[in-house]
Amino acid sequence: MVQVNYNGVTKKYDDGFEAVKGLNLEVKDGEFLVLLGPSGCGKSTTLRMLAGLEEVTEGEIQIDGMKVNHLPPGARGLGMVFQSYALYPHMTIADNLSFGLRMAKGDAKISGDEIKKRVQEAAEMLELSEHLEKKPKELSGGQRQRVALGRALVRRPKVLLMDEPLSNLDAELRHQMRKEIRRLHDELGTTTIYVTHDQIEAMTLADRVAILDKGVLQQHSPPLEAYNNPANDFVKSFLCQHIDDLVQTANSLFN
Repeated sequence: MVQVNYNGVTKKYDDGFEAVKGLNLEVKDGEFLVLLGPSGCGKSTTLRMLAGLEEVTEGEIQIDGMKVNHLPPGARGLGMVFQSYALYPHMTIADNLSFGLRMAKGDAKISGDEIKKRVQEAAEMLELSEHLEKKPKELSGGQRQRVALGRALVRRPKVLLMDEPLSNLDAELRHQMRKEIRRLHDELGTTTIYVTHDQIEAMTLADRVAILDKGVLQQHSPPLEAYNNPANDFVKSFLCQHIDDLVQTANSLFN
């Protein structure tokens, strides 16, 4: 488990647009950090720079104290789960889970027995043991997202990255998967960075939230602190008013 640091990180595109501006952010060892903000605020770009899928224009990203700006994605020790399940439809669930391990080269290569062990462990954690010989089309949306999560976990990543992983699921499944993701984090303790625009998701999952607007970090704190003591008008309008509206709606339904 490791710490992640963004030190003065900026992402500027060729057309001059700055998606992220001078970001200074620390993610503690074993922490569940949620990057939160409206569409276009820079949260996914922030995640993708850490993953090595976007180049850093200025500044430095460190994983466990080591600068990783110029390392390829596969050399950063990360596990990634995205909105799309991206499962191979012709492979069994077991083969989908083990694919990344089987493709590893050099020092990263592990034995067949170790691969089988990791797949079985992940399947047990994610309640997929009875589905290992099935194809993705035979599973529900929630089960397929569990496979995508398991595929990242079997790599024993230093840091787990998740970008809107539940947005394709219906409300009930999102609720179930939120609890599952938090349970797995508490069990494994993997440093986790999670992107969402959903305030409720952030409040229920995060140890701390990093709230972004127009590429600028607005507040970095435990979620209840952001709710009770918003740093500025943007945080108050984006986070607090939305949750207040939900509470009022719930009270009107159940009173």
